[in-house]
Amino acid sequence: MAGSTQRLNPALIRRLNVARVFHALRVGGPASQTELVRSTGLDPATVSAVARHLRDEGLVTTTRQPSLGRAGRPPTQLAIDASVGVLVGARLEPGTVRVLVTTLVGESRATWQGSAGPTVDDALETLAGGVEAALGEIGVGWDQVRAVGVGVPALMSLSGRVAYGPNLGWRHVPLQERLAERWSVPVAVDNDTSAAALAETLFGAARDARDFVVIAGHSGIGGALYLGGRLYRGSGGFAGEIGHARVVDGGRRCSCGDRGCLEAYLAEDALAARLAERGRDLATYAAIGTAAAAGDSVVLEVLDEAATLLGRVIADLVDVLDPEMVVLAGALSHVVPWLLPTVERTLADEALGAYRSRCRVIASSFGPEAVTMGGVGLAMEAALSLPGWLLDQDAAMSRSAT
Repeated sequence: MAGSTQRLNPALIRRLNVARVFHALRVGGPASQTELVRSTGLDPATVSAVARHLRDEGLVTTTRQPSLGRAGRPPTQLAIDASVGVLVGARLEPGTVRVLVTTLVGESRATWQGSAGPTVDDALETLAGGVEAALGEIGVGWDQVRAVGVGVPALMSLSGRVAYGPNLGWRHVPLQERLAERWSVPVAVDNDTSAAALAETLFGAARDARDFVVIAGHSGIGGALYLGGRLYRGSGGFAGEIGHARVVDGGRRCSCGDRGCLEAYLAEDALAARLAERGRDLATYAAIGTAAAAGDSVVLEVLDEAATLLGRVIADLVDVLDPEMVVLAGALSHVVPWLLPTVERTLADEALGAYRSRCRVIASSFGPEAVTMGGVGLAMEAALSLPGWLLDQDAAMSRSAT
């Protein structure tokens, strides 16, 4: 796999060093070059060259901190200049587009959501209009946009091409290429759950974890495996399709065409269909969560059944991968409070004893916005001109160094 075997050429090494210093400043705040040498493990000459590059690019400013009574000239500190540009993150879902504009350190500045038609062209037009609307809301032009990142519920090639998105009805769509043609800024496109994992490791609950799994739900159920400090993508980039783990032999029909997949019991449409069979008209996770909070016994029973199946899948993942945590993310977050007790009980019953106490199952730091925030992480990756596997690896090294 490229992340473990690809030889680094000098240009990639330079970009990796830039990203390492950038992330050290993003996580730890302003720092002198001496402090950056300690926190990144880079030599002084490299840190000095990277600092000069970041200043030239307008990404950092220099300040002097008060000496606090100490003799001598206070050291110059570098700090990310969050005022010089923005990142744009987005998520595409069947019928919906969500856009988030942030500072260079991921602080929210504007959001937008709109409805989209079913075709690729429909979605791209809605996305383009939504980005323009969000930027216009805060008076920002394209000259200040550093990059755009988009999370998509689909099997994605490593080049940003949609290989297959059953819930979108898309096949073989060169999505990243089409967006790059539209916008004159770097663009990164990835699977939605992989984007959510990037959000958690860069900004959220998994910032200090080297091994974790994200399970996200909306139109489908996706998974992302973050192992050894970086995202594991598999030989073709398709690893993590947890939603298509078979949980019921000959069970309900899934969108992939098979029967008995986890997605057929836990995805938003699947839960809505099961509830409709029992007289409940609840079309979204949010509506289902509201009914659960009100104590609707039918809703609670259906959620408990789905949680048991999810718990069994997580138990298998824990036995095989031994992750530190499993993060439940995306629109699924609306029902996570009613899933967790049964998931934890099933995990305790079915995972090997050596593992069950070590793995925590938690809600995403970003709730329903995990994928959109992951789009921001992808934009940060693109702005730093890094392939995804380098950013994953570098973020982990920056955390361990600091």
